Parts: sequence; structure tokens; C-alpha cells
Amino acid sequence: MNKFITVFILVLLGGLLAICVAQPEDLSPDLKTAALKDAACTTTAGAQHADAKSGDEQNADANGDSTMEALPIRSSGREVGTIVEVQGACHCQNGNCDALVYLRNGGGYRLALHEKYASLHPMKIVKQGMPSLTGQFEISTLEMETTVYDWDGKSYKPSLCATVIKGKRVPSITRHPCRTPAR
Repeated sequence: MNKFITVFILVLLGGLLAICVAQPEDLSPDLKTAALKDAACTTTAGAQHADAKSGDEQNADANGDSTMEALPIRSSGREVGTIVEVQGACHCQNGNCDALVYLRNGGGYRLALHEKYASLHPMKIVKQGMPSLTGQFEISTLEMETTVYDWDGKSYKPSLCATVIKGKRVPSITRHPCRTPAR
């Protein structure tokens, strides 16, 4: 009976720890508002009712099913920005969702990058004081586009782009010219 109780307590503590670690960073109200505005969905239904509603009400209706996750961008031990992933019916296509990069600008934030990715993360490589970012765009379960963004002192620019095709053992990686990021 003692072994059962010990195992039960360890499983309970492990589950509690996993829940605490997996909690995304909370967004400040101003950053949440900016992300909803910058990732606003445009629907044909919203356009039909444009005369009846203001722009703010349309954004609230279109983004009502949205969830957000935040990932801090750190450099030299301090937070310099935040990656916000907005998920919802109108924000995601084929597993790729709106990914917005906000950099600290005085007391607020400014939008530095807005793309659709299955995954967007800061890297350990730092250029001109800012970490590089890597984004993965899923084309299919076996194929993805990978883009590395480097900081040029004013904005993030794509510096390395490749198509990755998963094989049985070793993936095939084909480098190609980068496209200009969407705005």
C-alpha cells in the first residue's frame, strides 16, 4: 500500500509540474489588443454587416473564437520582445497560424513581423543585439518550409530559406531564395 501511495503522489506532483511549466506567458492587455487588431480576420459576413457595425465590433466578432499564446524573446538576459501566436478558425490554415513578433518600443510594443507559421521561435544566434528567429511553415506532413530571420538593426529580414522533406532516415533539405515577408 505504501508503494501505491508513493507512486500516486509522484504522478500527481509530476502532473502538477507539467501543468505549471506548460502555462503560456500571459499577455498584457495592450499587447493582446494590438495582436487582435493586427491579426484581425476579414470575413464576407463582416463585410456584409459593415454598415451596421463599427470596426471594433467587427474585430471582436471575428476574433471571438481566437486564443493566443505568447513566447518571450530574450537577449542579454532581458525581454526584448514577444512572439504571439493567434489561433482560431480564421487565423489558421493547414496547421499554420498567425504569428506576430512584437518588439519593445519604450513603454509599448511595435509589430516587427507578421506571418503564418506552424512554429516560430527565437534562436540562440544573436545579430546586432537581437536573437534570430526560425519559422516553420507546414506544407504537408512530410514537407515544410523553414525560414531564418536575422535582425538588420531596424527589422527582421529572411536570411536563409529551405524546403525540408522528411525521408525515412535523413530529411532532404533544399536551400532556395527567400521571398519578401508579407505585411
